Amino acid sequence: MTSSRNETSQGKAAGDASSAMLVWDLPLRLFHWALVVSVVISVGSAKADVMFVHEKSGLTILGLVIFRLIWGFVGSPTARFSHFVKGPSAVFGVVRALFYKQSDSASGHSALGGWAVLALLGVTLYLPLTGMFSSDDVLYEGPLAFLLPDQMRTLTDFHNYGEKVLFILIVLHLAAMAIYYLRLKKNLIPAMVTGRRRGATGMSATVSQAHSYAGLLLLALCIGGAHLLAHLSLYV
Repeated sequence: MTSSRNETSQGKAAGDASSAMLVWDLPLRLFHWALVVSVVISVGSAKADVMFVHEKSGLTILGLVIFRLIWGFVGSPTARFSHFVKGPSAVFGVVRALFYKQSDSASGHSALGGWAVLALLGVTLYLPLTGMFSSDDVLYEGPLAFLLPDQMRTLTDFHNYGEKVLFILIVLHLAAMAIYYLRLKKNLIPAMVTGRRRGATGMSATVSQAHSYAGLLLLALCIGGAHLLAHLSLYV
């Protein structure tokens, strides 16, 4: 009898595991958590006035966002912009479903989440780009500030304004996750760790091993290439 129960439990666990669809590929998950860590370091180092660390984390963010923009066209199906960037009617449908507590089981980002992704990518691209031309008027100048010395002050102001927009988007992102959890009983965090979500329907994020390795190589090259910008002044 005990053996039969164990076999039933094991069978159920195997069934649950098999029903957990891969919704996020490995390169995308590494990008996501690397971006989270880099943004935290970047904000913290700026507040602590440790500009050397701030520059390095900013360049890492730049490389990460460049990777994500490329991966949005060549990555797994759920990572591609064509999968989740939808028109106003699709966005309205997501909001209406959320209002009526209608859970969405589709894999990947929702239409509303897709536009949130674009907003976050936009501001995390804007900040390092303006930061490279910024200066604190004391000890620090961005790695490309020498190219636009007359616009340095203006670009510094633009960079500082971007930080406020970033904070607003982060708060909205966390609020959306909380709403999904409290209203729809959906915890979005585990899937971004394991890549899998039980009960998901639609496209899978499964790609070949070679495709995944190529994504990891692309991620490393984008970050490394961004950091090379810090040495551009030596060759100009």
